[in-house]
Amino acid sequence: GIRGTGVVTVNQIISTAAFIENKKVIALDQTGLSQKGGSVVSHLKIIDSNQEYSSRVANGEADAYLVFDLLTGVNQKNMSKLNDKTSISVISASEIPTGDMVRSTENEYPESSHLINLIKGFSNKNVLLNATELSEHFFDSNMQANFIVIGAAYQSGAIALNADSILEAIKINGVAVQRNQDAFNIGR
Repeated sequence: GIRGTGVVTVNQIISTAAFIENKKVIALDQTGLSQKGGSVVSHLKIIDSNQEYSSRVANGEADAYLVFDLLTGVNQKNMSKLNDKTSISVISASEIPTGDMVRSTENEYPESSHLINLIKGFSNKNVLLNATELSEHFFDSNMQANFIVIGAAYQSGAIALNADSILEAIKINGVAVQRNQDAFNIGR
């Protein structure tokens, strides 16, 4: 995704839900220039064993690929984590302009269907939705878009946790609890 708060928060909430289910969690957030509207990539491994693992998802190792922002999602470095035989991609088709696009109308958003097809080509299963549009429709705000994606990921089987654990983790987070729980439920 872009900007840090939403992606990092989602990673933390899924981690908390896994912790509630007594699963081992290894997480890594790469926020880079997120405060300036740059991309954010979070790695999360939910493990049932006590074996040691790297915090970074290796190439071809991702079971789930949650795309909150198409431009970040099509970055080759990120797509290399996918496995065309096992990965489930949950893709928000929302077109979120970069800072350059906002500052200058000469910079146009790339054809979103092309970006989506790039991701689909690296995945086994794909779920497509426009999370921003859904969030604005149901909440008159785009703030719940990421939780709609999480609900869709849960529904598709990309997140192998109990819904009750995810809802409890949202409650533990303590921010916009009802709206975020409702957004998760809309997605699932």
